Amino acid sequence: MGNEITKSEKLALLVAMDKRIAPELKLAKDEARQEIMEGYAQDGTDRRAIIVGDEKVGEVGISYSKAAPFVYAERMADALDFLESAGLTERVPAKGWEQEFELVGGQVVYKPTGEVVEWAGWQGKAPKAAAIRGCEPEDVMRAFGGRLQGADALALIEGEAE
Repeated sequence: MGNEITKSEKLALLVAMDKRIAPELKLAKDEARQEIMEGYAQDGTDRRAIIVGDEKVGEVGISYSKAAPFVYAERMADALDFLESAGLTERVPAKGWEQEFELVGGQVVYKPTGEVVEWAGWQGKAPKAAAIRGCEPEDVMRAFGGRLQGADALALIEGEAE
């Protein structure tokens, strides 16, 4: 088999590496973000190069929100009155409204009253996502045994290892 790995082995190796790397990467990114925000507060610096050796390989930069009006909390009623008169409001169902209904005998029913509602259909359970579970770094490394000794991990993952 040499240094070739299967799709399943590649997935296991990448997930295990991610579990080891992700926490350190998050800390490094958080530190870089904090430093750039502090630099911006001190002197307006909004970007810094990421340097490896003498070469710029990336950049940490600040993104800006778009300027926009906001509503004073104590004036919310006035704002809503104005926005409604200007046609700038929306009418939407309350979050979680679906929990108040159930399927009974092939019809959608409003649970509190038992009323059949003709305006709603019923969407059955459907898959929405898949998750990768397990692949703990220790388990994956034990399963690979000595096959990874001296291998270039990136080349192995990209299928270019000799």
